[in-house]
Amino acid sequence: MRCERQEGEQVDRSGTQTVIHHEIIDSVQLARRWALPVSWIREHVRSRVTDPIPHIRFGRYVRFRWGSPELEGWLAEHMVNSSASGSRRR
Repeated sequence: MRCERQEGEQVDRSGTQTVIHHEIIDSVQLARRWALPVSWIREHVRSRVTDPIPHIRFGRYVRFRWGSPELEGWLAEHMVNSSASGSRRR
């Protein structure tokens, strides 16, 4: 049973630490998993974007940590609740 989760590790009740490994994926893989165009993903990691998708840059190569708290948090912040926004009763 886990009682605490920190970046990159988990601590269970016995005090044993385990490292969390997130899959490293590229823009094409993220676009496929999110069902978006690759161009949209690439546009949202550029430096001129005010709220870029969390990513790792290796020179010109961009990678994402699939399943990471940062990526999941970014996605959650950008979700729109369709029942709360724009629904009107007549």
